[in-house]
Amino acid sequence: MPFDHLDTRFDLRVVLPQGFPWQRPRVYCPEKFEFGEYPHIEKDGAFCLYPSGTEHDPKNPRGLVWDAIKEATRLVVASFDDAFLDGFTTEFAAYWGRSEGGIQLVSLLSPGGRSRAVTLWRSSSRCYLADNERSLKRWLRNRFADDTEDLEFNTATHVVLKRLIRPTEYPKSGAAVLRIVKSLAPGAVDLLLSAAEQAERTFIVSFEGPTDDGPVFFAVEVKPPTRQGMPIERQPDMLQKGFRPGRVPPHVRLQRQLGGNAVGRHDVLRADASWIHGRDNPKVSPLFAKRVLMIGAGSLGSEVAQLLAKSGIGAISIIDPEILDFANVGRHALGVSEVGSWKAKALAERLRRGYPHMRSLEHFEEQWQDLHDRQPDFFHNVDLIVSTAGSWLVEGRLNQVAREDSNFPPVLYGWAEPFAVAGHAVLINQNGPCLSCGMDQLGRALRPVYEWDGDTTRKQAHCGVSFQPYGPISLAGVSTLVAKTTAKALLGEVEPGTEAVCWASEAEALEHEGRFSASFLKEFPKAPRFGGSRTFQWRQKDGCSFCGEE
Repeated sequence: MPFDHLDTRFDLRVVLPQGFPWQRPRVYCPEKFEFGEYPHIEKDGAFCLYPSGTEHDPKNPRGLVWDAIKEATRLVVASFDDAFLDGFTTEFAAYWGRSEGGIQLVSLLSPGGRSRAVTLWRSSSRCYLADNERSLKRWLRNRFADDTEDLEFNTATHVVLKRLIRPTEYPKSGAAVLRIVKSLAPGAVDLLLSAAEQAERTFIVSFEGPTDDGPVFFAVEVKPPTRQGMPIERQPDMLQKGFRPGRVPPHVRLQRQLGGNAVGRHDVLRADASWIHGRDNPKVSPLFAKRVLMIGAGSLGSEVAQLLAKSGIGAISIIDPEILDFANVGRHALGVSEVGSWKAKALAERLRRGYPHMRSLEHFEEQWQDLHDRQPDFFHNVDLIVSTAGSWLVEGRLNQVAREDSNFPPVLYGWAEPFAVAGHAVLINQNGPCLSCGMDQLGRALRPVYEWDGDTTRKQAHCGVSFQPYGPISLAGVSTLVAKTTAKALLGEVEPGTEAVCWASEAEALEHEGRFSASFLKEFPKAPRFGGSRTFQWRQKDGCSFCGEE
């Protein structure tokens, strides 16, 4: 397909893949455009015409071909503008790739800081970087449990650049690395020189550069100088060559470390908490410093704890006195492999391995009252208590202690209605109404969404044992409601005395012979019958036995 622009001819080659028209056409111009010379060119030389995930109409094959040609000619025209090269920056990761022998480097570094010395640990297949040894040890211990004893840590250099480099600037030697630092991060020159001077053989330099879409990380490994053409096993120590051991003059050593010696490129996988738990969303960062105490690690509590860990909460303590049984597995965050284990302990261990950013994960296999009797100050050192115990005797007592202790933190109570067709999350603090203000004397909500004429529990062939018959899919909406309300409470986006409610459709409740309650419809007469969510005020109850005036 010939195309002329500014007296230059471009022969576009349109290739229909075997999956066409379910796959888009590919367009090439190999005589003029190769990977690395211009942006928006893929490694096989095809024009990168559409963002990843772009959909198209497979029933219009003619339109697909012409649209691909049109987009290719647009890129050809744009390539005559110097600003076109900015694509190397906006899509940096598509062009920077690890060189032969390069490895994956897992970065736990906090983005947006200054150039600095950082901590490095090498495994058999990867390198791990963190801002300091303490944080790296904690992350590795959380992630790999007992396999982290006697680790040896080294120092690497993290350099923050004024701008990202382009493919023509990708370093191929130690001297090129030094030139980049001198040009784009002059304040880090001393850090690089110090790293080169102290390195026994290779040393790693991590880079961070800005884009409009956030920071980009990449890394190089500066290798020791070698003698060309000599086998590796017979290579002399070119850093030491000509001098007695330990007597290499510093300027000579630097010249050899940052001279014509080779450089390997590494891929960097961001694994810092800001990226994993929020993709650099600024609203997530404050959660890293928050401490949450969870009372209850049952079906609802375990799912809420997992959602909070995923959200980036920095410290979670879990209290639950029960052992996981096979009957729990179908709607619990834990599985059969943890049956017979303490729920609190097994859940904490799973969260620790899965979300190693967490600063603290504690577990207590006991009633919260017993822990409070022994360590009342433990309850004072958290930002929020989340109770999903589902027992009035447990939560009523918690409500009483919270009212009597002026240092007690706010408490968020979460529960599911029968069959999990509705859920509630109520934030209570020292002032205003208490939990009891919305309950009767047996801890039944005064404003449930749905109501039933008969008993909603199922009995087991055991003395006095019963359970609520709901499954994990029905419970998912309630778990999300409680977790979301918790995060908002920690960020100050929910006022104490607020009740968040969610409900499934009226049709789903009818399947279980339920209906909207009169008290709910009185408060919200136009409640959507297809389900929904909203917040209500948790009102003070006249003559409340917990918080009312005597």
